Amino acid sequence: MTSILKAFPDLLSAALLLALWAEPQRFGIQWFRSGVLALMLEFFVIHAGGFMAVTVQDPEATPRARMLRLAGWSTGYLLFISLFALGFDAWWMVAAFAWFCFSKVQAIWTGAPPTERDRAHAVTSWALSVAVFLGSVFATVMYDVPQLGATPDVRDAAGFNAKGGVWEAEPHRALAGAVLYFTLMGLSRPILARAFAVRRAAG
Repeated sequence: MTSILKAFPDLLSAALLLALWAEPQRFGIQWFRSGVLALMLEFFVIHAGGFMAVTVQDPEATPRARMLRLAGWSTGYLLFISLFALGFDAWWMVAAFAWFCFSKVQAIWTGAPPTERDRAHAVTSWALSVAVFLGSVFATVMYDVPQLGATPDVRDAAGFNAKGGVWEAEPHRALAGAVLYFTLMGLSRPILARAFAVRRAAG
């Protein structure tokens, strides 16, 4: 049951983004705009996740050191994201970044002193997130993706440029990429957690 719960944050993110893609008018244009930028924000979360996987899950670190490292990385990246939030006048980015980070950390956090297998789990989870991110972006940029509710009128109302980059001109692709990414990552969490739990039990 615990391993299944690790899937919940990513699947919840996927469900929300799917709803924004399908019915953006129901939630409001600002929510739609935020959803389109979610995958860009996840890029920074993945970047932070790599450092966290190696340093926070260090078997030789004390619990205090682990918490300090986690707090340090989180604070540094939150400050970095705050600059983006200030530039875009979009402070939701800070809360969204914190939520995405929570999704990553809870998926690999055991509460017990980490072992080399725990660090391997964290690194494997991070590497998988990189591969799934790149695959999701590639697939939804290169292949046909339904617009659903993300029509040109909605795009224009959200302030995206029809002559801009692919995610601006066709924001449904960014939402599709985010839905695909978070769904695949959510489904992979219990599998990874279970696999490494078995390895831990086997010694």
